[in-house]
Parts: sequence; C-alpha cells; structure tokens
Amino acid sequence: MFSRIAMLAAAGFLATACASNPAASPSSPAAPGSPSASTSPAAPATVTLSNVAATTTWLAEEKLIPEDPMLALVNTGARDTDNPAGISVHCKAANGTMTVHLGKQPATRVGQSATFRLRAGPGARDIEGKFVANPRSPEADFVFPVSSADLLALGQLDMISFVSDQGDVQWAFVKDASAQVQAKYIGSLKNYSAAARDFLNYCNPK
Repeated sequence: MFSRIAMLAAAGFLATACASNPAASPSSPAAPGSPSASTSPAAPATVTLSNVAATTTWLAEEKLIPEDPMLALVNTGARDTDNPAGISVHCKAANGTMTVHLGKQPATRVGQSATFRLRAGPGARDIEGKFVANPRSPEADFVFPVSSADLLALGQLDMISFVSDQGDVQWAFVKDASAQVQAKYIGSLKNYSAAARDFLNYCNPK
C-alpha cells in the first residue's frame, strides 16, 4: 500500500516541480531518475566541501513523549537522530506538522527568511523557509515545512539538490554514492524510502 502511495506521490511531486519550472529541460528527453537527469551540472563556482554519500544513511526514530519523532541523515552505524549529518525532518506529534532542517547554513542569517530551490529530476520547486539557530552547532539551519506526499515522493528519485537564494548548490543527496555531482555538501539517499515510511507512521501527520 505504501509503495503505491509513494508512486502516486512521486508523480504529483514531479508534476508540480516541472510546472514551477517548465523550461527546466526542454531539449533533454531523459526521464526522471536517469543518469542524465539526475546529474544535471551545477553552477561552475560550486566547490564540494564535504561528501558523505558513501558513509551516511537515513534513520527514523519514534522517541518517547515529550520528545517528537525524527527522520535524519546519520553516519552509517549511528543510531542517534539528535546528531544528524546535515539534514533532518522534525515532527510535532501533537498536530502532525513536519519541518525539514537543512544544516550547515551561515549563522549570520539567523532570523532571515529566504527562498531556496529544490531540484528534483528535470524540474525545480521554490521553497519558502527561514534560518534558525541550531542548538547543537555553531551553524544555522534552513527550516521549511514539508508534506507527507512530498516526503514519500523524494524517495523515488535518484538525486535531489537544494539551491540557496544566492544561487549556490548547497546540498545534493544521491542514491549512488559514486554519482558525479556538484554541491557544497553531498549526502546519501540510502534507506531513505524505508525510513520515511517509518517516520510517517511515528508522526501520523494530519
């Protein structure tokens, strides 16, 4: 059942992303998930500062009240979602709302709002969010809301990336750790689909 829902969600997500950027790939017939679609070149100025695609995986943790469920990219072998490797999804169990926390952002921007771009397959979608302080890091997080449908849809892709409001490719997440991509930070999509389903069970979004 979840598999069917995920496929429908992916179709809806990609349709929305492409609609928000209809000229994303007019001359490219490649389907989402194909090598050419999942390794679109980034801005030439993008320099990779950290590539943990081969050493990270996704984990969902239910947590006991008063703590809330979390979905996070963690170092392989680690079981602690409180120390994510750059990105996490938080659930407010009381009402089921979910927010993505994209880490390694400039602390000087805390309190500011911004519009990032989420690249998924051949399309892109604008994401409205805000920079917030990270109590466990000197850096900030870019925080934005996410729906359960989009959370599932992302697991159907070979690569997703986030472009900041300043035009740099901040993060890329890949299923194939050997994929040639350009981003400041590169993480894994390993175990993402299964972990996202577990997270939604724990979170029970409304």
